[in-house]
Amino acid sequence: MTIALYPNHPQAARLEQHLFVGRTAFNRALEARIHWYKTSGKSPSFYDQCDDLTALRAADSFWSDTPVSVERDALRRLDKAFVAFFRRLKNGTGRPGFPRFKGRSRWHSFTIAECGSVVKHGRIRVSGVDGLIRCRNLQPIEGAIIEQRIVRRATKWYCQLVINDEREAPPPRPIRQAVGIDVGLSTFATVSDGETIENPRFGKKLERKLAHAHRQVSRTKKGSKNRRKRVASLQRVYVQIQNQRHNFTHHASKAIIAKYDLVAVEDLNIDGMVRGRLAKSILDACWGQFIFQLCYKAEKAGCTFLKVNPSGTSQECSGCGMVVPKDLSVRIHDCPHCGLVLCRDANAARNILARALRSSKHSAPVGRTVMPAEGRVAAPVKQEGTHQQVLV
Repeated sequence: MTIALYPNHPQAARLEQHLFVGRTAFNRALEARIHWYKTSGKSPSFYDQCDDLTALRAADSFWSDTPVSVERDALRRLDKAFVAFFRRLKNGTGRPGFPRFKGRSRWHSFTIAECGSVVKHGRIRVSGVDGLIRCRNLQPIEGAIIEQRIVRRATKWYCQLVINDEREAPPPRPIRQAVGIDVGLSTFATVSDGETIENPRFGKKLERKLAHAHRQVSRTKKGSKNRRKRVASLQRVYVQIQNQRHNFTHHASKAIIAKYDLVAVEDLNIDGMVRGRLAKSILDACWGQFIFQLCYKAEKAGCTFLKVNPSGTSQECSGCGMVVPKDLSVRIHDCPHCGLVLCRDANAARNILARALRSSKHSAPVGRTVMPAEGRVAAPVKQEGTHQQVLV
């Protein structure tokens, strides 16, 4: 649950102090690990540094004035960074990415564990901050709050609550309606019945506004007060794009999960795909966010969610199963073997659904109707035991 916060000036200053102390704890712990490794060949563990933090809090009010959870969160994040670093180093995949020191522009959140009751009289209580903070989007909380995370985005503050509602996952729904989804760039998503979800391209629409904000930052002097103001304006543009993407993907995923009992997508390696020339367009399309939302909403609703091997879904004919090679520029699937003619993405979506049904051993009926393309009328391709529903 994410809640928008509206702190007054003293409260905002106190939240900033929490961020500063957490960042200082992270940098100090990183420096200690580097020093210990250079001198003794060993690095202190998370628990060793927690013991060191206890001694610091007893000796210096700078540390004891801040809730210990804020500082322990910084140590825990550093420990996770080192665990991930050594894992990448061992696997030898990509750059290991040694943890680096955090500047003010690279530390925007802190976590308070075992926070107890943080909601009171319709407001939010944050440990170490005087008074209750005004908020918005506060919904009734069902369950125990086990973690509170405060996040600063540009000049705005948000509270994220992790809640344990102790609810069991609902039983799987019977498979009556199934759908395969192929994500793309020309269209955001194409479902297996041929219906499409248009790509909104929020980053493209705000590209000029974003470029203007970048130019304003580049014209200011580093370290100046004006530069901070311009950077805040730039961050607000990025937050605007992020909010638009979140809103769009939430609505799209909710409509799909509400209508279908089985949803199949490709198991894409998005991290590898964004290293190519289409990286900007792929990131703007936010495929990963969309697939993640489909996954957790399907689990919550009892819907079956499957990922299939993406290899050859666009090349294989969904009618006869023969391979029809085509370049990325060819947007129409025209099978010379069975005469199937339809959109390339719709053909891929049907193959995705067929693979999901084979892998899950479900017999959900999914119908196949050939879409006419470029003025040509194609005959419908019949397939036993299939039926498809149209996504509205």
